Amino acid sequence: MRWKTGRLGAWVGMVLAAALAAVLALAMPTVPLGAQERMWDEVDLPRNVAEEIVDFFNRSGTIRFHGRAEIPAGKTIQGDVAVLGGPVEIAGEIQGDVVVVNGDLTVLAGGRITGDLTVVGGWVVAEPGAVGGQTTVYEEALPYRRSGERITYSDRSRRWDRDFTRGRSYFTIRNEGNYNRVEGLPLMFGPVFRSNGSDEYFRADVMGIWKSEGGFHIDPDEWGYFVRAEQHLGPGGHFSIGATAHSLITPIEDGGLRDIEASLATFLFHRDYRDYYEREGFSGFVRYDDPDAGLRFTAEYRDEDHSFAPSGSPWTIRGNDDPWRGQPLVGEGRVRTLGGEIRVDDRNDPEDPSDGWYLELTAWKGLSGSLTRPAYWLEYPDPVSSIPQAAAEAALVDTDFAAGSLDLRRYTRLGPTADLRLRGFLGGSMDGKPLPPQFQRTLGGEGSLPGYPLMSLDCGARSTQVYAFDHPGAKVDWYTPAYPAYGCDRVALFQAEYRGSLSFNLDLGGDDDWDEGWGWYPGTRITPSWSVFFDAGRGWTLSEPGSPAYLGPDTDTLMDVGVGFFLGDLGLYWTWPLTGDNRDVNFFVRIDHRF
Repeated sequence: MRWKTGRLGAWVGMVLAAALAAVLALAMPTVPLGAQERMWDEVDLPRNVAEEIVDFFNRSGTIRFHGRAEIPAGKTIQGDVAVLGGPVEIAGEIQGDVVVVNGDLTVLAGGRITGDLTVVGGWVVAEPGAVGGQTTVYEEALPYRRSGERITYSDRSRRWDRDFTRGRSYFTIRNEGNYNRVEGLPLMFGPVFRSNGSDEYFRADVMGIWKSEGGFHIDPDEWGYFVRAEQHLGPGGHFSIGATAHSLITPIEDGGLRDIEASLATFLFHRDYRDYYEREGFSGFVRYDDPDAGLRFTAEYRDEDHSFAPSGSPWTIRGNDDPWRGQPLVGEGRVRTLGGEIRVDDRNDPEDPSDGWYLELTAWKGLSGSLTRPAYWLEYPDPVSSIPQAAAEAALVDTDFAAGSLDLRRYTRLGPTADLRLRGFLGGSMDGKPLPPQFQRTLGGEGSLPGYPLMSLDCGARSTQVYAFDHPGAKVDWYTPAYPAYGCDRVALFQAEYRGSLSFNLDLGGDDDWDEGWGWYPGTRITPSWSVFFDAGRGWTLSEPGSPAYLGPDTDTLMDVGVGFFLGDLGLYWTWPLTGDNRDVNFFVRIDHRF
């Protein structure tokens, strides 16, 4: 999994994630920084590309640097350049191709590379147009051995890695999803096989998922798994077909937050911004993915068993003894669905855009199955007599549904340091029928309507806490706190934000007077910025009053306004609700842009 953030955001995220890893004696993956221009970004480094990089480095005409390198303003280098290590800062001009091996590169204002740029095992920050040729970034580091001024390609420098005639395999450990109140930290581990070739290659992952909430005892029933086989086809490997077998705890929605933010909120502050359910089954998919064109299309068939996922007791730094928020009951049983996603992205920088369009369409159609909402008690049962005061019987959930979403964003540059961002989002039922809880939507909280509490637009789903029955096949106790549903059958959200920059830069590190042993690494230039924003949202229920699925009426339209102040990706926000009885200001901090 890759997270791309600006420098300060990456520092904050990695420092806090490291604290989480230290407590659990586990390692969070590090985070590559996203470049400020569109580029081809690959996780894996194909062998043929690695050999080309080694040949480039060893050429007699290549100008080579080892370790930290700086090309100051006014300096021009004519010829191809290779850097082993880094970091590299370019304020002058390089008239040729540039290759950086296992290091990071920054092209400062006024810097220029006339040829192609290739970075292996690092990240790039460059203004649009700073690189005349193609920019290619590989997240995987180059395994090599050094002999004098030359290097040789060597997979033996990598642990748990083995070459085969038709490909290579390696053992990997990485986190899956976010730290949450159901699993704690889900850690994925297992072998990966990838065949040779940069276009038509085959990849297989066989992963177990260990959940820190279950401790270190060996109990396969409490573990998950994810097995995927995918064959890439055609020029560039843009087309692929594949299949998965999986047992996963999945968020119903991401809550408008990335995994790193959701993880830190849960681990540091005992505040989980998402609700979850369990999916176990298999899928088959067809995909087209062209990052250069900003186009991605996926069609997928799923045959799964869905079930309720009760809150656990994962360790947190703050409020560790406090109870967790209950989970929503979902439609349990088997369901077959067909759906997919279309994504079009022509923004000038996917991580911090100031111009362009973003469109994401999703759709899922229920084909068949048998889903049942579990029975529940409306009041806490007497643990001695086990006689409830009131109860709701189990109810069938219609699997003939159609759910989807539309996320449309427009970014318009209004000046050198100002831009306007607009977003419209629609999600929920596409055919006018009520949805199973795991396909419903909510609004409210820092990810959507920050002036209002988390999931406050839920069409009555959380107006009453209930207690789940013990039923055949259930994985929960009969007194488990829960909510009868997740949210609304339809929601709409509109967001607008004007962003500007202040007229000074904040330089951290990189001072020549401090480079000898005291310099900050890496040097960072931060331009403080600010924003004003407006949000409005509403939810609708499609269940009829008196039906088992009806919990409350449509929501009111809620609106808020706010201001933000930023240092890199670190944002401080103040927001005020414009509707409702409570008009108190809400202050919050994020390490990513709102949208």
